[in-house]
Amino acid sequence: MGSAVKPVHYTLEFEPNLENFTFLGRATIRVTCSKPASEIDMDCADLEITSCDIVPVADGADAATGRGPGSKNMKSDAHQEERITPDDVTVDAEEERLLICLPQGRRIRGQADIMLEFSGVLNDRLLGFYRSRCTAGKGNKYVATTQFEAADARRAFPCWDRPDAKATFDIRIVVADASHTAISNMPVASKSMVDGKTRYVFATTPLMSTYLVYLGVGEFEHAAVRTENGTEIRIITTRTPDAGNKRSIRHAMKYAKKLLVAYEDYFGIRYPLPKLDLIAIPDFAAGAMENWGAITFRETLLLYDPDSSSTRTKQLIAEVISHELAHQWFGNLVTMKWWNDLWLNESFATFMATKLLDQMHPEWDLWGQFLMDAMNPAMELDSLSSTHPIDVPVESPAQIREIFDSISYNKGGCVLRMLEQYVGKQAFRRGLQMYLEEYKYGNASGPDLWRCIEEAAGVPVASMMGSWLKKPGFPVVHAEVGEYTPIIVKEGNKRIVVDSNVAVNLRQKRYVPKNPELATRPTRSVWPIPLLIRVGNETSRHMFDTRKMSIDVKGKPAVLVNPGRAGFYRVFYDDPLLNRLVDHPPVIESTDVWVVLNDIFAMCVSGDADMIAYMKFVYYFGEITDYATLSDICRNLMYLYRLSFKEWFSDEVGATAREFHRLALRTTGWNPTRNEKHTAALMRGPAIASLGRLGDRDTIEKSSELYLTLVESGGEVPADLVDPVCTAVARGSGRGSDHDPAEVHGVLTDLYVTAKTTEQALRYLGAMCEFKHRSLLAKTLDFAVSEHVRSQNVALPILRVAANPYGRSLLWPWLHKNWKLVSEKTGRGNPLLGRIISSLSYLNDVSVVPRMLKFFANNPVPGTERTLKQAVEQIEISSAMKGRLVREFYKRDRPRARRDGWHDLW
Repeated sequence: MGSAVKPVHYTLEFEPNLENFTFLGRATIRVTCSKPASEIDMDCADLEITSCDIVPVADGADAATGRGPGSKNMKSDAHQEERITPDDVTVDAEEERLLICLPQGRRIRGQADIMLEFSGVLNDRLLGFYRSRCTAGKGNKYVATTQFEAADARRAFPCWDRPDAKATFDIRIVVADASHTAISNMPVASKSMVDGKTRYVFATTPLMSTYLVYLGVGEFEHAAVRTENGTEIRIITTRTPDAGNKRSIRHAMKYAKKLLVAYEDYFGIRYPLPKLDLIAIPDFAAGAMENWGAITFRETLLLYDPDSSSTRTKQLIAEVISHELAHQWFGNLVTMKWWNDLWLNESFATFMATKLLDQMHPEWDLWGQFLMDAMNPAMELDSLSSTHPIDVPVESPAQIREIFDSISYNKGGCVLRMLEQYVGKQAFRRGLQMYLEEYKYGNASGPDLWRCIEEAAGVPVASMMGSWLKKPGFPVVHAEVGEYTPIIVKEGNKRIVVDSNVAVNLRQKRYVPKNPELATRPTRSVWPIPLLIRVGNETSRHMFDTRKMSIDVKGKPAVLVNPGRAGFYRVFYDDPLLNRLVDHPPVIESTDVWVVLNDIFAMCVSGDADMIAYMKFVYYFGEITDYATLSDICRNLMYLYRLSFKEWFSDEVGATAREFHRLALRTTGWNPTRNEKHTAALMRGPAIASLGRLGDRDTIEKSSELYLTLVESGGEVPADLVDPVCTAVARGSGRGSDHDPAEVHGVLTDLYVTAKTTEQALRYLGAMCEFKHRSLLAKTLDFAVSEHVRSQNVALPILRVAANPYGRSLLWPWLHKNWKLVSEKTGRGNPLLGRIISSLSYLNDVSVVPRMLKFFANNPVPGTERTLKQAVEQIEISSAMKGRLVREFYKRDRPRARRDGWHDLW
């Protein structure tokens, strides 16, 4: 920590007022001083300090029950003559610091109690100690809740707000309203009445970091279950008049219990706390937060209604619960020393969430989804010059907020998957268990983990992982056919060639999209790649840690590099190797088809291949029905369609996109069946929505029938289809349609306002972003910043309008005009602002970049600087690819393309 004064124990008391949205707080903080100190420097923000005293502590006093921390009145037991009243107590709002200066000549040494009284505001910025609105009939009710990660505990109480400043906590919450209950990390130890109010006293926590503290007050209801080990699991929701929330918790309860037991078994360490709460919060900026023993969630990621929730929601709830439970060990029990090792928390939770849930549901194809939903976004972000290493230096809270991104979560998770494949699953597990056992209740860093895994596996790990963590970007391996060497046998006087050896030459460099708008950057980095190569039906392992290497193979078999995309790198095959893969289908499994095509498309983005080559191999692989592969092709074609919007060849691109989306819909059918694949439900909705965006008349007509069933007769439409059906109707409304766009917009608005659940409401809000008409899209954006849309959801319509090619030209002028309103609605420091700025990456118009940069230079948003750079770079990369696409079509004969269609050009 770099300070002579360190916390040992906090006794905290809070009294929130949900009428005027303020809170009073008292703290007695036991500290230890390694050397005499005349100043105490703490973290503090948005608080008014009303009282401060320092009390030296006699040797042997108990931090939890001695003078100060354990008393009913937190000041009464300290002898007046022992108190030290500081000369100065200053809060530096800019630096978010509290400086306590002792009288001249006075020092504290050994142990002391810092006794503080303070007040603050229950803000509406979704960070620190904040208020969340619950609808209750015609009125509103509120809960008080907290979100302290990464550095916002200081907004609730003065503290040492950093992960390595672990201490124990005694927390008390005073509740004025008899209908309210209080929640914290530990179970309630006692309750008592004080001046007509209820004081909740919670049991002492284990050693933990400030960002994991939780405080909650409101009208809550819950259901509970116990594991065989005696841990009480509660699913907690805000109370509703019809108990609707309580009915939606069974799904979460099932997975919380099953996964908690599974993690205890995998890590070999029992869950350390006596209870585990999973709490649904109406207003929440993140998806969920792993507060130790009191995990908070967005309602849509915890509450599942079998009658109205989608298949995607069902899976997401299980995934998010798995992610947050992994944190109870990785992050809470063992915590990173500093935020540069954020990936130690998030990468492991990302990887472990998929690993354990896949064991429960192999039919969900979670590793295939991992490739699409984790590896793809990570590679897209990591290809930018504005990326950052997994292990990145950070200092300020704004810098820390910047790294909660796809690199820390997804790239880190992919690298861990690669490491497990390299050392083996059993050795990997033993290494994790050694690490958790050695550092439990303490702090650790990346090298500590590598040492444990290396010891368990008996192979070098630290040097390999150090390179992957410290380097930005990732490699592309070029695979080419080298020289043939004949294998000759002698029969009598004759020499006969019976076979041949061929060298497969490999070279690696950094994957970099070619972009004339950006300065040239070095690409000659070398990574230690744990290489997998499948030759024929045999797989071999190699450590590829040089710029080039060659592997000899016998004959002319198919050669597949990185089967299953186990490694975090791309592969670019020369034509002979690629053609052999196509000609030997038994060698390339369904996942590998996705890998090969995904890599070829990435080479199109980088400028190393053209779209004709990509589409040629898409067709070579035949009628693809695999979920991951077909979904990826559809996604890529929609990206090209958005790029070519209003170009002369956009109809041809759209025709090809429709072809593959129709294939996807034929594969799944419109109607869910009882025993269909889980992934069929995941593919059906996006296929319908995209076909609606592509103007497919059959899809729009079928969607119109279901839409009328939904809004006129009150009939039921499968939950998975509501969003895509409304999307298709919105996009298809207008000229030549039975639906007036303004009328449809009004209906969707009414459905949003009257929706019974947040999940249902967001479907209609999303569909309101799909019109072709600028005036209606502007109306949707204005609606997004109205009182009808919670601040946690304001990013959704902005992102969807940005992705709508009819809304691109509208978005930046609207954001520029309404930025003050948007930033006020989200609140200073809210991570949602980063998501809103990232939406600018959809604009594909380099002419707007100078204006964007000038605007944000004059209106800075701390913590989003890197996000803005990434958005600008993605605009420039898309613009460069669009230019290549235009040239490619002209080169392939424009009149023929218009006559025959794009898909006939090969």
